[in-house]
Amino acid sequence: MKSAKYDVVVIGAGPSGSICARNLARSGYSVLLCEKRPVVGVPVRCGEATGPVKRLSDFMTVNEAYIETRFTGVILNGPRGISVRYDADKELGVMLDRKLFDQDLANQAVREGAELQVDARVTALSSANGHRSLTIEQAGQTFDVEAAMVVGSDGAESLSGRWVGLKTRQLPPLTCTAIELRVKAEDPNPNHLTFWQGHDTINKGYIWVFPKVKSRVVNLGSGELVPKMGSRNMYDLSMEYKNKLYPDAEIEEVHGGCVPVSGNLEEYTADRFLLSGDAAHHTNPLTGGGIMAAIVAAETAAKWIDKGFRDGNLSHAFLKQYELECWNRFGRNHRKEARYRDFVLGLGPKHQETFYRIFRSMVAGNLSLSARAIGFARLGVLAARNPGLTRKAFFKS
Repeated sequence: MKSAKYDVVVIGAGPSGSICARNLARSGYSVLLCEKRPVVGVPVRCGEATGPVKRLSDFMTVNEAYIETRFTGVILNGPRGISVRYDADKELGVMLDRKLFDQDLANQAVREGAELQVDARVTALSSANGHRSLTIEQAGQTFDVEAAMVVGSDGAESLSGRWVGLKTRQLPPLTCTAIELRVKAEDPNPNHLTFWQGHDTINKGYIWVFPKVKSRVVNLGSGELVPKMGSRNMYDLSMEYKNKLYPDAEIEEVHGGCVPVSGNLEEYTADRFLLSGDAAHHTNPLTGGGIMAAIVAAETAAKWIDKGFRDGNLSHAFLKQYELECWNRFGRNHRKEARYRDFVLGLGPKHQETFYRIFRSMVAGNLSLSARAIGFARLGVLAARNPGLTRKAFFKS
């Protein structure tokens, strides 16, 4: 470490940590960005799909080097062979090279003046005399650092929140376990994200194929809400689909992990401390995607930390405003997405088939794949089960 004291220490150099560090350094604060791994962005543990370039451009200058695919469609394979295909007339999102993406964002933070330390693992965090004390282990050495403010962007396996007394543990019913294979193959639908979900395949999650056109590989994986003992594991399911879709293709890489799908934590701030990104469960509960929400949270966190420094107030009560803004920017929508997920996963085989047929009809009618469309599909199924159900009652449920 170049110093024993910093204005802000950010734990984790993923997208959320790096953007928060970048923005704070740009505002003139001394920032230490700690990454526990030797190389930023390695290993990649992500499907690598996110929003369109137009949306990314709200937060950064987009580098074409890490844009793998610009996808314009989605294919959703449901039960009983029901396939829903949506083709847009514009870019829906992109596939990233997360290694290059993460490294670019970390380098942006460094260019703005943040200090990046890799292979630097924060092992303890405490509070004393108006600051936070951190213990950092790096290359066999131990460093003690003080910071006026700490940001925990340490991912799905975050420990930093627990160290300050926050309830951040991932509960099994709201945690997805996932395995992804990077397969050296070219998919016949290179500009589409393809999914399988339903009682015929995997009900409490989904299987995916995300093509990376530039690299001529596909990300193929499966994820499921923590399964019961004796259930088929995600590696076997991913391999089953790999052998079915690309039987002769080489597997370049296998990675896996857990994804929080609870929606925003109830509380993720404390005095001189906040969580952002996966550490705060800022992942979409329906899709498991978290890149864009992590970026939005990082921008929001840096804004409120800057305000806190200017006002001389980095208390828990003050930083709750960060939580509220995250809720308004994406948290409320995530709660709705969780309700859609629970509805679809809770359907029995017959009603799930009905849902997919209604959904397919809507898409064929050129309605967008939006929460509104999904909502009306839900209403159609529920109305079939309960003719007395009103639209108003549906939206309250």
